[in-house]
Order: sequence, then C-alpha cells, then structure tokens
Amino acid sequence: MVQNDHDRDRDPGAEPAVPEAGTTSRTAVLVRYGTGLLILALLAGALLILNRWLEHTSVEDIRQAIRRIDARQLLMAVSAAAVSYWLLTLYDLLALRHLRRAVPYRWVAFTAFTSYAFSHSLGFASIIGATVRYRLYAPRGLGAVEVAQVTLFVVTTFTLGLAAVMPVVMLVDPTALKALHVPPRGGVLLGLSALALLAAYAAAGLWLRRPLRIFGHAIAFPRPSIAVGQLLLGLCDLALASSVLYFCLPASDAVTYMDVVVAFGLALVAGIISHVPGGLGVFDAIVLVSLTPEMPGNDVMAGLLVFRLIYYLAPLILAGLMFGAMEAFQARHRISRVSRSLSAPVSPVVPLVLAACTFITGAFLLFSRATPEESLPAPFDVAALPLVEMSHFTGSVVGILLILLAHAIQRRLHAAWVLSLVLLAVGSVSSLLKGGDWQEAIVPGLIFLALLPARGEFHRRGNLLGNPLPSSWFVAIGVALGSAFWLGLFSYKHVAFNDELWWHFALHGDASRFLRASVAVGVIALCAAVVHLVRAATQARPGRNPAGDLPGGDGERHCEAHGGTPDGGSLVQRTASHAQRTGAGKFQLPH
Repeated sequence: MVQNDHDRDRDPGAEPAVPEAGTTSRTAVLVRYGTGLLILALLAGALLILNRWLEHTSVEDIRQAIRRIDARQLLMAVSAAAVSYWLLTLYDLLALRHLRRAVPYRWVAFTAFTSYAFSHSLGFASIIGATVRYRLYAPRGLGAVEVAQVTLFVVTTFTLGLAAVMPVVMLVDPTALKALHVPPRGGVLLGLSALALLAAYAAAGLWLRRPLRIFGHAIAFPRPSIAVGQLLLGLCDLALASSVLYFCLPASDAVTYMDVVVAFGLALVAGIISHVPGGLGVFDAIVLVSLTPEMPGNDVMAGLLVFRLIYYLAPLILAGLMFGAMEAFQARHRISRVSRSLSAPVSPVVPLVLAACTFITGAFLLFSRATPEESLPAPFDVAALPLVEMSHFTGSVVGILLILLAHAIQRRLHAAWVLSLVLLAVGSVSSLLKGGDWQEAIVPGLIFLALLPARGEFHRRGNLLGNPLPSSWFVAIGVALGSAFWLGLFSYKHVAFNDELWWHFALHGDASRFLRASVAVGVIALCAAVVHLVRAATQARPGRNPAGDLPGGDGERHCEAHGGTPDGGSLVQRTASHAQRTGAGKFQLPH
C-alpha cells in the first residue's frame, strides 16, 4: 500500500519510503550503457594509436609482408594453436577433478573447445564461457553453482599462468623486458620475487585448510598438486599461444620468441582490462607498440592478421561446422537413440554458436569490403564494372544485416534463420562476383552449411524487432562497425575525399565504393539503433512487460527448458546470484 505525506503524518510508525524500482532500473541502464560507451572510447583510443604507428604503412605493404610468411611457419602456427586448444580442454578436466565430478573426456573437450572458441573471438570470457558451459554441462548433472566453480577455476588458472609467464621470461632472458625499460638485473630480482609468491600460493593449501571468508564468500586454497597443475597448465598454454603469434610473424632475427611472449602477455592484460570484444584494436595496438622498435609495422600487422585468422576465426568456424554436422546427423537419424541422447545436451547451445558465427561472418564481410582489391582477374574489364559495383555494395549491406540478425538467431527466431541463409548465400555470390575472390566466399559458404541443417532449432515465431538489443550487443556492433570504418580510412588514407568521389565509378575505384557502402551501412545501423532504443523505452514503461519476459510466458518456458533466459543471458549467473544471497552455494577456489 502506498502512503502519501498526509498519511505518514498521521502514522508515526510508518516505514520510510523506499526508492521506486523505476529509479533503480534507470540507474542500471545508465551504468550499462555508460560502460558500453567507455569500452567504445577505449577502442577509439587504440585505433588512434594504430593509426599513428602505421602512419607510413599501407595495405599493400602489409600484403607483401604476409607473402613473406612461408608454409612452414603457417604449419607450425596451426600445430601450436591445435596443441594450445588441447591444453585448454585440460583446464576443464582439472576443474572437474577438483569437484570430483566424472564427465567423459570427449564431452569435456567438446565443451571446453566451444567455450574458448567463443570467448577468444567475442571476449567476456567469464560470461560467455559460463553460459556455454552451463548449457553443455547441465545435462551431465552439474548444477549452476558447480558450473560457476568450474568457470572460476578456469579463470584462476589462466590468471596464474599470466602471472607466471613474466617471471619466467625475467629469469630466462632479462633483456626481453627492454620494452618496459626494466634493467636485466632488476628483471632477475623481480622474477625471483614473483616466483616466490607463486610458490607460496602453491604451498598455502598445506597450512590454510579452512576456507577464508572474503566479502561473504568462502574461499579455500587448493591442494599443492592442483595448484602446481594450474601453474603448469596456464604457463604452457600462454607459451603456446605466444608461439602461434611468433610463427605468424615474417621471419626476422631482430625479434626473439621472448620478445613476443612479453608483448603477448602485456597485450592480453590490456585487452582484458579494456573489455573490448576479442581485444580488437587494444591487443593489436599493444603488440604493435612493443615490437615495432625491432620490426617494421607492416610485418607486425601481417603477423597479427594471420594470428587472428588461425587462433580466433578458424576455431570459431570449426565450432560452427561441428554443431552443423551434429544437426545434420540428427536430422537423418531422428528416431535413433544415439541421436536423441546427442540432441538433448547439444540443442540448447546451437543458437548461441550459430549466432556468434553469423555475427563474425558479417564483420568479416565488412572488413573485406573496407580494403582495396589486390587485383582483378582477366575477364573483369570495363564491361563488368556494374557487376563489381553491385557486388561490393551488396556485400557491405549483407555484412551489416548479418550482424543485426545475430541476436535474433540467438533467440531462435525462424524468420532470422531464413533471412540469414539468404544473406549468407548472397554474401558468397557477391564475393565471387566482386573479382572471383573464392577465398573470401568460403567463410559465408561454410557458415551457410553450418546453419542449413539447424532448422529444427529455430521454431519460434515472432517479430525480428520484438526484443530490444541488450547493451552488450550494442557494444559488439559498435566495435565491429568502428573497426571496419577505421580499416577503410586506413586503407584509403592516400585518397583525397571530396564530393567528386561519390560519383566516381571505375574498376579500381575502391575508395568510392567504400564511401558509398559506408553511408549505406551507417544508415541501416542508425535505423536499427533507433528502432531498438524506442522499443526498449516502450517496454521499460511502468506496468508493461514484454510477452516473452512474462513469468511463465512462452519465451521464459522455452528458454528455461533449454537452460537459457529469454534475452539470451546466462542462467548460471542468475542461479549463482541466488545461491550467493541464500547461502545455498559457496564460490571457492579449487581445493
């Protein structure tokens, strides 16, 4: 019952007024979108740094540097990436051993690979990794609190590896810290001190047997055997990931492996702190600044591009194809017991996987259209100019539409599935018509093959614009569009942008095509943002709840059945939060 001031005057025992829920909700929205704007500002700063350090570098210089990376280096990089992802599966295996939960290794490997393929490409590892793990481990009997403990274990292991790699470098090669201006003797002393602290962490479990309570949570130190396993796993994983970047760089005697390890570690820390999805721009800027004094900027950027293709894009596409193959297998064996046992645990995470693949494919098409064509095949002459212009413009529009549709794919909307298939097909054809670029056409083609068999997962009927985009999606879309626009400006920085450029049509008029396509992409993105913001403001009115979010509504019933939430959020976060409030679960370090 709500009381006015007069009622409270008559009732001295009345409780003080509680702030309205709407005020708290508005504050939460401001915090979310403020955080998103801060992330975009950090991305803008990183892109400015890249632009300054690459002031005298052109796209052609980077392409020539890529050609100097031989096949042996690429084979070594792919092999190191494969071993690194295998080590990442041991993170989860060790976590489950800590929890004394028996899960078949093949399922652990599948879950771990999928979660890392996502978190590496999209960022927000603690959120995305927990969501994927919950949806794949829950059918195996793990509860939300146990999945949260696995996620905490994995993050702790990675952090320990990151903390251990620098001390090892300080002892093995103190001169590798020249980018930090640390003298060799000081590096040795810092390395010994840091290793002593890590050894104390590993041995602390012998004395600290009772969990410590910190901020209301019970935290137990791990047994020495588990702590040593964490340190070794984290250290070996970072060493292998650094070696992937090292093998992707053009051969040079000026940069050693230890130099790359230091730059890689610093860039990882900066990317994590910035919260930019995938560390895009921030990670690259730190590596560039760290290695450029010893290596030309075009060589560093060439290595970073190949590294992202091998370590980020390829695993994500492979994860999408794995889920697509499973859906195709289930479609052919619907009555099989093996198919039913496979479908139950895999089905909840399929839309999340395919949504990420759709988003990355859209960004890939935007990036490819932002760079000039290297050359056109012989059949492409002046008569083919309208075809080249149309394919370039169409590819850019397809890219932004795929990015915007990714959220609807995550919501299992049938219309989004149909439109995505059409757009992926159009994107592949436009890449071929742009100049016979079959390498570029492979990416949307593979995602088309992964999405096609998953028709049964997209059975929900609804408006594509029915739910507003969460703030995290606005950030991800802003990062993709901002990076693509910067790439175009960098590619054509030698071109004088003027009014005549709008109407310049030529086979090699890539700058004009980029300008026209950027306007189209910007208009589409702006219209989508306005529609979603208006929808969010409408649904935020007091007393109004969207149908999909009503307690017990169709959207909630469907998502709960699949281990998710109507807005695509992480159910493990809500359950873990409830466990914290009720004391039903304890978040502990491995013990």
